[in-house]
Amino acid sequence: MLAGFKIGALILLLLLAGIISCALSNEDQFQRVFQTADTVRQSKSQAMRRQMNVDADPCNDFYEFACGNWNTEETPQSKRVQRIDNDLQRLLKETAQRKDSALARQAKDFYQSCVAAPAQSSQKSQQQQLFLSEFIQQNGGFPAVPGSNWRVYRQDYEWPRITGVLRRNYAMDILIGLRISYNYASVQENSIYLTEPSTLLPNELCSNHSLQRNDSAFRAVEERVATQLRIWLAMGNVESTRLATTIISFEHELCGGMHDWVPWNSDDRLYNANYTRKNLNELGQIYGLDLEAYVSSSLGQSVYSPVYMTAPDYYRQLQRTLQAHNASQIANYVMYRAVAELTFPLDDNKSTTRRSSYCLGRVKSLLPAALGELFAGQFASEESREQLVQLFAQLKDALHRSLSADWLEDASRRTAQAKLSQLEIGLANYDKPKPLKVQLEHNNYWQNLQQILAEVQQQQWQRLGENYPTPADAVEAYETRLQYRPVQRRIDMSWALLQPPDYDARYGQAVMYATLGTQLAEQLATAFDELHWSVGFLERDTWEPLTALRYRNRSECFSSHVDNYLQHNQSATEMLIRNSAGLNVAFNAYLTWLNYQAPNNDFIRLTRETLPGLNYSNTALFFVAYAQQHCQPRERRERRIGGRHDDLLNLTYSLRQRHNWTRLRVNGPLSNMFDFAREFRCPAGSAMNPAVKCSIY
Repeated sequence: MLAGFKIGALILLLLLAGIISCALSNEDQFQRVFQTADTVRQSKSQAMRRQMNVDADPCNDFYEFACGNWNTEETPQSKRVQRIDNDLQRLLKETAQRKDSALARQAKDFYQSCVAAPAQSSQKSQQQQLFLSEFIQQNGGFPAVPGSNWRVYRQDYEWPRITGVLRRNYAMDILIGLRISYNYASVQENSIYLTEPSTLLPNELCSNHSLQRNDSAFRAVEERVATQLRIWLAMGNVESTRLATTIISFEHELCGGMHDWVPWNSDDRLYNANYTRKNLNELGQIYGLDLEAYVSSSLGQSVYSPVYMTAPDYYRQLQRTLQAHNASQIANYVMYRAVAELTFPLDDNKSTTRRSSYCLGRVKSLLPAALGELFAGQFASEESREQLVQLFAQLKDALHRSLSADWLEDASRRTAQAKLSQLEIGLANYDKPKPLKVQLEHNNYWQNLQQILAEVQQQQWQRLGENYPTPADAVEAYETRLQYRPVQRRIDMSWALLQPPDYDARYGQAVMYATLGTQLAEQLATAFDELHWSVGFLERDTWEPLTALRYRNRSECFSSHVDNYLQHNQSATEMLIRNSAGLNVAFNAYLTWLNYQAPNNDFIRLTRETLPGLNYSNTALFFVAYAQQHCQPRERRERRIGGRHDDLLNLTYSLRQRHNWTRLRVNGPLSNMFDFAREFRCPAGSAMNPAVKCSIY
């Protein structure tokens, strides 16, 4: 009988294992497999321990101690994004649900039509070929393609009108860049900004003027373009290579006037911008370009309000480049860029995950709010919101205490504390989103794409009429970023940052304050850095001269730290100040939380502040968790930079000493903390306990 009982128990265990296995492998199921708090904490402990190199001296290089065994090719950030993308793809594959808004249904229909579209190499891709043929004929022709509505020896090619129409109908950013953003002279309205356009060449390559045209990096792009021309247009090897060379050379000339390799951020531009604002006719005369024709073609009507010129060097270079090329060369460049933005990638194959990833990227760029709604509907919870609100309040209290430092004059301190009291935390809200005015067909991706592109661009133009502008780059629920909004006095955050396995309240408050807490605190500190507190925008230059002088004197300490560890880099200095402030504020907020627990004798909760199997105190665990959110693959963190040295992830001073920005963003803030040195018993004068410590907040 005992043997029968054992056999029955074994069968039951096997059945349970099969059920759990199915639940884990079924991509259509979103329910998280239930785990007890002890199981979750044990898993987190094992994951943290695997990353650590306990043989390293934490007082010499804490980054190596915390991340020395990080052997995966991915970063914590890339792993999080991949998990989110998998969730988003499963959501989009689902049939429409009753709770889905009309916009969410449109996103699902568009994604599914994209996935179902025949591959470029397929015999069934006639739909794509017909679409591209009509597209080329309707938009000025493609000189390199016979029968594409291009007249030989044509001299009346109206590139401003054609590229403007391409923007209006297809949201394309060719030759001229254009943004709708806050009018920084009056933030209660939006304005047009003429910017650098997107480029075929990667930003870091286009803005790296030290590289020669015959550099291998350019040849690789040239070969890709030639391959595309052979596949799309059935061109021969000689013709495709010649045309690819012409296209890349044309863009290389345009790049000669480009400097803005950093992605556009409308909030930052409010502070560091100093742009000329004139009407289009005046700017057209200055730069010798018909900017009026371009903008009116893009908008569908004339624009009389002044616009901002953000890239004068580029527009001078654009004028010179256009003069140096004939109409056919300009049209070939424009039409190649346009076709390249519409077609599937070269390695497209319907049967692989590449197509799904490509289609997800399309939905992210065109229908981000729909994706945000789907993600929030699945993963947002009131419990997580309440935890976030409590955490944010504790962080604000900690920063408020830091603003009592004696280096701030009383008037500056009062203004800063008032500003801090107004800051709020914001999570995306998807109450009754408006659908697009489109009619989508399940089996006609190209028609769907054309409709959505035109409608999205129209919505962008409508932002010109907003009386109280909303941010152009809303933080959607599925994103993994936070953004300080100076106009709204708010820090926007995504729901994705509140999802396991990166975030789970069962890990304990030490881990939460060390990870999400430091990220939020860095954004809070951004509101009080030199840029956001000394420029006469919303704050009306509220820094008193003595306070400003003391801030800059304290900043010099961080600048010296960067100079000695890496090389002089102002961006790195500003980020080190922000990282250090975020760490200090989050750690002090955590200590305050601990003090609230002790008087209540909440010993059960306090015992949850360490993790099983990790022989570290709760405060030591805080520092390890802080470091591990910045772990990088070893080959990435030890490679030497090439060309520009502004890319902080690649910023390296010495390969022998393994000095790089990744290590500095961990070791730098920690080495400035007395509490860290005390926790790990670092001798005075050691690398992680220097005699001179930098501090602002």
